[in-house]
Amino acid sequence: MVFACTVSQRSVAQSCSGPTAEVLIRESFGTADGTPSLAGRTSYQLVMKSCPDNGEYTISTTSDRTCFSSVWHGLSQDHTGNVGGNMLIVNGSNLPGEFYRQTIPGLCGGTNYEFSVWGLNLLQPGNCTDSSLPNLTIQIETESGRPLRTINIGSIPETLRPLWQRFAVTFTMPDVDEPVLVKLINNAEAGGCGNDLALDDIELVRCSTCPPEPVYVPDAFTPNNDGKNDRLAIYLAAAVSVNVKLLDRWGTVVYASDNLNEQWDGTFQGAPCQAGNYTWIVTYEAADSPTTTSTYVRSGHVVLLR
Repeated sequence: MVFACTVSQRSVAQSCSGPTAEVLIRESFGTADGTPSLAGRTSYQLVMKSCPDNGEYTISTTSDRTCFSSVWHGLSQDHTGNVGGNMLIVNGSNLPGEFYRQTIPGLCGGTNYEFSVWGLNLLQPGNCTDSSLPNLTIQIETESGRPLRTINIGSIPETLRPLWQRFAVTFTMPDVDEPVLVKLINNAEAGGCGNDLALDDIELVRCSTCPPEPVYVPDAFTPNNDGKNDRLAIYLAAAVSVNVKLLDRWGTVVYASDNLNEQWDGTFQGAPCQAGNYTWIVTYEAADSPTTTSTYVRSGHVVLLR
């Protein structure tokens, strides 16, 4: 007898949605005609049999309910029900620890992302007196080891019928130029009978568009009427609206404009401003989609030289 699967969602963080959400990675483990390599992404051993032993995995279109004296659920299809679609079948190791990782380069600093995976406890209830439930953690860090988010999903319970559950976590990418590592960790402390699971449809979703290119403001300008660098030009691409302010060291606004084509000539109320440091603040809106915008604020310092 092969059970039909049911599906539920057990997200541990709010899911991404909306017009700007975009799926960047979708790992469904291929099909019977094309299986991806997991070399370097798992510490477990690949086997070409339907019933992997402790610390082993296989990629298959089905799970064999006769495995280990018929204690597993039999699955006739993967999570999404694709014809010939694969899933990852994992038999947990005798030692807890990381068993899967995904390296993700090129993420945008200051942007929110969501990582998710669908999982299923393969063990039928009442078969293993010494059973150990799969117990998962999702750990997200930069390649250099800076922690970004760790979520303990906890134990995946046994169910009378196969039950796919979605586990998800959101994180914010810092302003660093390095990849992110997403790790799946099995915390169960025993293999043997139990600690067996199926995984499918791993996704990374960008929750909103990446911030636009940063505002560029020169470090200094020289309003001495020599025809060179006399005005402060501010550069910004693809802004829907913009507001520029220049403040002196006492916080007085000495220049303000909503037009980037206008440039500060280093004067205030018709009189030349003193040489020194000035603070610039640029507030602008950029389009996320044809109907939505986001507001950004950038600031810095410029030196007025005479």
